[in-house]
Amino acid sequence: MNAEAGATLRDCCGVTAVGIVGAGRAATLHAEATRVARGVRLAGVTARTPHSAKASALSTALECPIMTMRELARASDVVVIATSPADRAEALAELASFRPQRAVLIESPAATSLDGIAAVESALANRPMMVAANLLHAPAVRRMLDAVRGMQPHHLELRLAVPDPARGSDAGVDFGGGVIMDPTAGFWPVLMAAMGAAIESVAVTGVEIVDGLDRAARVVLQAADGRAARADLRWGAPVAEAAIEAADSRHVARCEIWPVPVTEIDGERTDPPVGSTHALAALGFVAQIERLARVADGEAQAWPDLAVASSALTIATAAALSARRNGSPVNVTDVPHDASPFELLSGDPIG
Repeated sequence: MNAEAGATLRDCCGVTAVGIVGAGRAATLHAEATRVARGVRLAGVTARTPHSAKASALSTALECPIMTMRELARASDVVVIATSPADRAEALAELASFRPQRAVLIESPAATSLDGIAAVESALANRPMMVAANLLHAPAVRRMLDAVRGMQPHHLELRLAVPDPARGSDAGVDFGGGVIMDPTAGFWPVLMAAMGAAIESVAVTGVEIVDGLDRAARVVLQAADGRAARADLRWGAPVAEAAIEAADSRHVARCEIWPVPVTEIDGERTDPPVGSTHALAALGFVAQIERLARVADGEAQAWPDLAVASSALTIATAAALSARRNGSPVNVTDVPHDASPFELLSGDPIG
């Protein structure tokens, strides 16, 4: 389908065409969410190697065409960039050279260094960009965050344990680090939202590092107003588990994330909102795609944006730097912009 035909379909039918760049797990989730979401359709998929076995398998499973980057740019109103982080700025620049998109969703982490995020922003050519943080759109997580806003939590904690991601020998380079990046890049925005205050410093009170990859870490976030949050992160679990919990002197709010988010407020489980029973709706993927379409139409702001991605990456990079400094707190203003957590953790300890 050419650009003109795609635009005509959208104008006449109110349908936003979504293109997916990538063929891995994240690309599959976004593509499936597009098929469930309202007011959108899946235009097609591509990958850095369009006719790879993974791209062919995804195309077959979704019954949509494999396209070149040029074809995808012309057929799509919005695109989802779900390649590896190191390739995202290049993918954006290539798409923009064919046809600027009305809005873009970029998978987390947006890049592996703060300089990389700047390159992503530059490649976008001032187009609206959302950062993929599906949990911020998940109904159960939203209910938990709403409850926390009315609290003064003295306890705020993220507990996350996942099987080894099995990303391969280049995992550290491609994804920027171990557990503090993969999958925690998608959880830092939720913890920041629950904290409700700007983070001032990050400290790692315990860490397990193997070949430069942090396989387990205990991280403490400290805000200027005295609030603190903790994250207990681990690879190597038999099954994936994740929960966020907040408590003050009167209330407790807790959200179990996997396999489907469930929220309890003061021990009472909240009922799932109408329309959120589909797993990808419950996890926020569907609402995220629907918001992307509204952003493209000028009906919503791009949220979360690159500033949120930058803050999340700053936490991960500060944690890596703290681990190198034997757990000393690191002020977020001291984080290097040109290094990923993996690059920091691969070096020798420093004082």
